[in-house]
Amino acid sequence: RLATAPSGEKAEEMQSVATEGKGEGTRGQAKATEAPKKEKKETSYAKAEKKIKSPMDMGKLKASVAQARILAFINDVSKQIHGLVLSEMSAKDAPEPLQKLCASLEEMRQWMKDIPPIKQPMRYGNKAYRTWHQKLTEKAKDMVAPILGDDLQQKGGLDEVLPYFLGSFGNPTRIDYGTGHELNFLAFLCCLSHMGRIDVTTHGRYIALVAFNRYMSVMRQLQTLYWLEPAGSKGVWGLDDYNFLPLLWGAAQHACPRGTKPTSPLQATTPAAIHTSDAKSLEKDSMYFTAVAFVCSVKTGPLAEHSPILNDISGVPSWNKVHSGLVKMCVTRYFSVFRGQTTTTTTLIRTTPKITRNHPEITRKITRKITRKITR
Repeated sequence: RLATAPSGEKAEEMQSVATEGKGEGTRGQAKATEAPKKEKKETSYAKAEKKIKSPMDMGKLKASVAQARILAFINDVSKQIHGLVLSEMSAKDAPEPLQKLCASLEEMRQWMKDIPPIKQPMRYGNKAYRTWHQKLTEKAKDMVAPILGDDLQQKGGLDEVLPYFLGSFGNPTRIDYGTGHELNFLAFLCCLSHMGRIDVTTHGRYIALVAFNRYMSVMRQLQTLYWLEPAGSKGVWGLDDYNFLPLLWGAAQHACPRGTKPTSPLQATTPAAIHTSDAKSLEKDSMYFTAVAFVCSVKTGPLAEHSPILNDISGVPSWNKVHSGLVKMCVTRYFSVFRGQTTTTTTLIRTTPKITRNHPEITRKITRKITRKITR
């Protein structure tokens, strides 16, 4: 249309507007300022509902807004933590919602002292964990409500995010824990970001190195106290029986932004450092080294025998390549495995996109484009 020349009255009208536009201003600009602004639609919330009910539904998740939002959230946080160390991060400096989340996690840690494991013949799956989880179920609303604030509670935000929070700490029936539960906590943090309670572009360092790291600390204590079964373990062919994100964000700590040189001691290390004497000293500063140390503490034998994939990663020449490889693996680890009892969806993390609802090929292209952008 722009290439078609106007004629008649329309041409004269356009010429007069162009003539009047010379000098102090144009009529078009004046009209633009007078145009009424579109009212921003207020976000509505709904109770979380299970959408992934069978392996056949996994295609919906792969071509959905949910996957795109979570991958973008992981990527945005990764950009904020290059070169930063855990020991220099404090919950006191975090935004208020994350401070309250950390306080709730510490309260959960205290429950473990009040609910010791019971004596039983089986090593794994101590039944005292069910008592601990029952207490979590009873207290969850009171914990999440202050994190959201009064305004979001009145709009129904609590009902929407509560299932993600409850699904983050293992399954009381099977007495197990795995990456599906970790994904729930990640979705909970992602929801807080979309609700406006935290800003991923400015609070990314606190999301990963304070809130998520505190969550990992509580979960590792929970795993070793009650010996939760690893959910969906792949044995020696798995990266980690319980977690994935600490390795990805840990690698992001060591990675350098493209075109820059190392500016911190973490960035000066190499993946092979897990086999050196420096590994112990790096545990307090790096989520990656902390995760590897935990794996070695719960398994016996050399790393090359019980975790060959982790061992192979140490041979990668740079942290940037480790991070990009883990991002690719993230899609497989999080979005290609059917998790019958851990996957829920809400209006914030939905399985069906609004605009491309009837165009699965378009949504697949969008997901591939986002994945390529993240791995660059």
